[in-house]
Amino acid sequence: MSSYLYSSLPRKGDHIRLHRILPNKDKAAPLRCKLHNYSLQKLGTQTHLYEALSYVWGNPDETLPIRVDGVRFLVTINLHAALSRLRDHSFERIIWVDAVCINQKNKKERGQQVQLMAKIYGKAHRVIVWLGKEEVHIEGALEAIRLAASEESPEHSKKKINKQAILKLLHQPWFQRIWVRDQTNHNYQTTLT
Repeated sequence: MSSYLYSSLPRKGDHIRLHRILPNKDKAAPLRCKLHNYSLQKLGTQTHLYEALSYVWGNPDETLPIRVDGVRFLVTINLHAALSRLRDHSFERIIWVDAVCINQKNKKERGQQVQLMAKIYGKAHRVIVWLGKEEVHIEGALEAIRLAASEESPEHSKKKINKQAILKLLHQPWFQRIWVRDQTNHNYQTTLT
């Protein structure tokens, strides 16, 4: 297990931790990261842009190590793959990721942070959805969705849309998460009324 010791978050205000992925030109190099506390209430020129990662944890028993502030920290294989893909070769990447930024062993903190998740995602510069390692059917599905959404697309092109690829994409574990399904149903019902 990871022996990382989290610093306490201030009790007042909406404080979170942000995860800085340190750059490396070598894609195979171990992942090195740093955590720092951040206030969601800060506004103005001192505000940092951060990204938020939405993903499926995967099997908690299948882990790989990263280094957080120099300390070995175990993450699921799926998260390791996402962080490896997101690491830049030259620049730090600032990202919020629940499995690392929240002290998962501290129930009180975990509960408080879960209450802030809508705000965390809402204030993010960008939300990244990690569906897993690239697979050909996913790439085909995204292209099919772009084609279907294109207003310039002639009607006969829409008949060639790969519906099977789209269905495979929608069966990915990320789309099966309860909050994703609830949000999708809510948005769908809102559009219909």
